[in-house]
Formats: sequence, structure tokens, C-alpha cells
Amino acid sequence: MRLISTKNKNNTCSFQDALFNPMPSDGGLWIFEKIEKMNSEFLNNFTSMTLPEIAFWIFKHFDKESEISETDLSIICNEAFNFPLIVKKLSHNIFVAELFHGKTMAFKDFGARFLARMMQHFARDIHIITATSGDTGSAVADAFCELTNIKVSILYPKNMVSNVQEVQMTSQGDNVMAYEVSSTFDTCQDIVKKAFLDNDINKKISSANSINIGRLLGQVFYYFIIVKETLLLTDKKEITISIPSGNVGNITSCAIAKKLGLPIKLMIGACNINNSFAKYININKFEQKDVVRTYSNAMDISRPSNLERLILIYDNKNFDDIIGNTTNDKITLEVIKYFYNKFNYIMCPHTACAADALLSNLNQNSIGIIVSTAHYIKFNDTVEKALRKKTIIPESIKNLLKKKQFKILVEADYDIWKNLFKEKNSF
Repeated sequence: MRLISTKNKNNTCSFQDALFNPMPSDGGLWIFEKIEKMNSEFLNNFTSMTLPEIAFWIFKHFDKESEISETDLSIICNEAFNFPLIVKKLSHNIFVAELFHGKTMAFKDFGARFLARMMQHFARDIHIITATSGDTGSAVADAFCELTNIKVSILYPKNMVSNVQEVQMTSQGDNVMAYEVSSTFDTCQDIVKKAFLDNDINKKISSANSINIGRLLGQVFYYFIIVKETLLLTDKKEITISIPSGNVGNITSCAIAKKLGLPIKLMIGACNINNSFAKYININKFEQKDVVRTYSNAMDISRPSNLERLILIYDNKNFDDIIGNTTNDKITLEVIKYFYNKFNYIMCPHTACAADALLSNLNQNSIGIIVSTAHYIKFNDTVEKALRKKTIIPESIKNLLKKKQFKILVEADYDIWKNLFKEKNSF
């Protein structure tokens, strides 16, 4: 599998090396050198395949150099994707794709588990350093907590993740350490990026958020299942899909799936008021603002890393099949209540942003798919505020919230964090 840097196409890398060195030395990100359409046999038959089978064939499509044997690849795909993806029909043309049936109840379980199994396969001793706005930290902590040869450090913004997200990050095994940073996600991400360019510590570190191409690839596969399951429920064929968009990894994965031949007409990047991505898509102008805290906290990002990948995928040309949409907190609450009253369906605030974006842009001749990225219970305070009633909290969540947390509070300064990191680890 040949990858190139978004900053320099002559800077190339194998898939294995990109897993363990996710940021090129030029400061860019790795992306596939070519995204060629899948062959007609696959595109005509993927609707009869399981997610592990789809993942197997797409990976082989990219892996021209056979970095992984077919036997090992099959085992990895089956172990990584061992939980369901459910599509529900709400009306004749509105569907919800639920990506939250993994262990941490968020879509990032797909990519994190795939990445963890890939890293385990190549058997390198490595330290994962990852920034999170919420669900990535939860998924990564769970996916890697039992892999003894891999340590994990998670950086998350103080007071900007939900209670459930925080406990999922801070109550895992001895190989997982959480740093609570007194700033925003963008600052956490800046610290991680500096670490990868710091020769003092970057020899044995990698990342597990969507800057790692392995995480991103693990999310490409499930779009084929989303389309497959939706088409089983309707006769319509024209598809519009609305995707919550924060660091823009999810919609980048969808764009890759479309380049591979998945029949999607329109992708909507659903943002909250931290909408630099939506504005860039719609007016081709990047306007970075200070991050504002919202109910959809995982999208409280002003500098989405994966935008540079998306720009390269589209060869710096117009995004003619992507539009951006902005939803404020007031509308988020209204949408949660609307879907509950009309469809008896409860959604998280991120999903509500995608639902609002879909309702605002859906052509009635199209199928509309809302990508639901997390279970509403992870953001229960916001949901109860919207519904003006108490929801039923599962016993598993009640037990989770009783767990003891282990975290380190750190100021928003790279050198301070680095010294703490070196003190806790043998660097």
C-alpha cells in the first residue's frame, strides 16, 4: 500500500510505517497515492457481504504490495468488526445509521478496533499519543487497554467532554493514561502534533485518532454497510448522507468510499457553530475562530486536521458532491425533541446536527441517511434538557460512572506536558 504526504507527493510510505509514524516529517498527513474504483464484481456483490468481508476486499484493493497475508487480514477484520451496525427507517425517505453498538457506544469503535488489531499484528512496541474531543479517547482506551506491548496517552480538553466519555477514558488498564488539558481540543491536537515532530520523543510514538490512516481506513468500510442496509429498506436509489463533522475524519472516509464506487450522490458535513469546515466547503474560504463550547462537544473544533486530506482527494478542485451545514445549540435541542415526538426516536446532539442538516437539504426524490455517531446516553444531560423529561439510564452506564478515575491535569503548554510524559514513561 503506497501512501503519500499531503504536503509533498514525493514523500511516500508503506501502510505499516504509516501506522507507527502517522505524521510525515514535513508536517502533513498520509493519504492513499491513488483511490481507484473497486472492480465491478465487488460493486455488484457487496450488498451480499458482511462488514468483515467488505473490509477484507477493500484493504486488498489498496494493498498491492501484500503487506498482510490474506489469512491474517481475515482474522483482523473478523476480530475488529464483531458488533452490529443497524440502519432504522424513520419515514419513507429518512433513515438513521446507528454506528454506536460497539463497546464504547460511538462510531469510533470501528476505526479504533481495526487500528489496534493492525498494530498488534505488526508487533512493534509503541506508545500511542492521541488527542480527543470525546469519543476517540473512549474508543482508543478500550481498543488498546489489553494490548500489553502498547501504552496509551490520551489528551482531552478539561470540562469539554461528557461524564460518560471522561470515565471511559480515565478508568481503563494500567497501560492507559489520560491527561486533562486546561484548554480546547485544538490545543490538545497541537500538543500531539508537536510531539510527532520532536526528535526527543518521537522515535516510538504513534497516534490513534483520525490523523492515523489506519483509523481513517477502518471507517471507510462501514459506509458500504450503511448503503447496503438502507437499500434493503427502500426502492429509491439516489442517496444523500448527512455526517456529523468535527475533525472531518468521518466525512473524509465517506468521500474515499464514494471514490471507491459507493453510490452516494451528496454528502453533507454537519457542523455546530464551530463551523470552519462548513464555511470552507460552501464558500471556499477558511475562517478560523476561537472554539465555542456546544452541546455537540465532539465537534467543537476550529482546525479540522483531515481537511487537508479531503482537499488532496478532490485534487484542490470544487467539492461538487459535498455541502456544509451549521446547527446552533437552540436548533439542536429542537431537533432532538422533534424526532422524539414525530418518530419516537432519541438521538445524541451530534446526530441532531446531522438530522437538521439533512432536513434542510434533502431532495424529496432522494433517500436521506442520518449518520448517528454516538448513543444518546453519552450526552444524557443535553437529551433530557431537550425532551424535558428523564430518560432511562442503563445499568451498565450507572456502573461505569461509579468507576475510579485516573487522570493528570496539565496546563496548555507543550513543554509542561512533555516533561510530565517523560516522567511517567521511559523516554
